[in-house]
Amino acid sequence: MGFKIENGVLVKYTEERNVTEITIPERVTCIGHDAFWGCASLTSITIPDSVTSIEAAAFSECNSLTSITIPDSVTSIGYEAFYDCMKLTSITLSGHVTSIGKRTFSHCHSLTNITIPNGVTTIGDEAFYDCKSLTSIIIPDSVTSIGCEAFSQCSSLTSVTLPDSVTTIGFEAFYECKRLTSITIPRSVTSIEKNTFSYCERLTAVTIPDTIKLIGDQAFSNCTKLTNITIPDSVTRIKKDAFSYCENLTITAKSGSYAERFAKRVRIKCEIV
Repeated sequence: MGFKIENGVLVKYTEERNVTEITIPERVTCIGHDAFWGCASLTSITIPDSVTSIEAAAFSECNSLTSITIPDSVTSIGYEAFYDCMKLTSITLSGHVTSIGKRTFSHCHSLTNITIPNGVTTIGDEAFYDCKSLTSIIIPDSVTSIGCEAFSQCSSLTSVTLPDSVTTIGFEAFYECKRLTSITIPRSVTSIEKNTFSYCERLTAVTIPDTIKLIGDQAFSNCTKLTNITIPDSVTRIKKDAFSYCENLTITAKSGSYAERFAKRVRIKCEIV
């Protein structure tokens, strides 16, 4: 087969006529940068237990790949490893992976299911950007950081569970998740960043804990079905356009709180408790 292997590193696979399924040889310990980039005919790839690392863009633009299992021997996966694998529907991640890197699964339009193993601490920027078919995701309580645009434009995402271990959620993390209906911000988070939930058009329920201090610019803009949000008095700063185009919104806040003053300033209806 068309494998180029150097010192245990699978440097390059060259596509062969009529070959759609392959098994990587067991002498391979690392799948190198761009090793399978653009192998458009491959539908199935078996990775042996000898592999410990998958480098950047290793399977990028394998447009016919439908599923893949990453063995527990793998401890690291590089950025854009499965970028633009448009027919990938499911993936099983190694239990020893500790981070999902930048754009690892971006533009995997057919991805409906992925289990993030307990042990992952970081979900990188744009990790699942534009995964249009992803409907739900459970984030384990090992995760502390969700990167910018991590789930942006996951337009079928209806449910996401954020554990209390999460301390940072990057800007636009859930931007244009148009079917997301509810979200509970963990108490470990202190700010809701710019555009985090913009254009979540079906969002009707948001729980903001009393640890939040900042609600950023356009954080909930164009959440057109959001009718009520309770803002705790821990919040001391809300950017002017945080709730722009939320035309039916009522803010519930304590008398004399920053949230009450904000609501009056931007002319949003306020209910005092």
